[in-house]
Amino acid sequence: MAASTVSVQLLERIANVGKEGEIIEVSHVYARNFLIAKKLARIATPELIKRETEKKKKAQDNKSHLMEARHEIAEKLHNMTLTFELAGSKDKIFGGLGEHEIILAIQKKYDVELEKKHILLPEGHKLKQVGITDIKIHLGSDVNIKMHIDIKSK
Repeated sequence: MAASTVSVQLLERIANVGKEGEIIEVSHVYARNFLIAKKLARIATPELIKRETEKKKKAQDNKSHLMEARHEIAEKLHNMTLTFELAGSKDKIFGGLGEHEIILAIQKKYDVELEKKHILLPEGHKLKQVGITDIKIHLGSDVNIKMHIDIKSK
């Protein structure tokens, strides 16, 4: 005789079974004797299944919207050059140019808001050399942009 199955929603993460909030199909005996008895899961009602399906769809829509926004930013910024005129001597500038200044310049010139974590400077330090330096802007696992920073001394 085949074991009957039942849909349950997990209330905690269970190794080799599923994540919290996930709706899974398990045998009736496993659900009753282990998952529900130890308050690790609850029976998935049709309303609960519908609500979770809608929640997943909304999360997927938000993710695709975010990806589109990242690609639009990438198109605006890719291979663009930002010019900074800073106090310094022949080859070096005083203090250096950091992520914060670059973020403010991008926001002012291109109307794009970024965070410090998005800017990847060469060697992870402030830029101190006069001339053109390439930086990377990392907007996510699928979007990396190269920009040019032109530093001139006054």
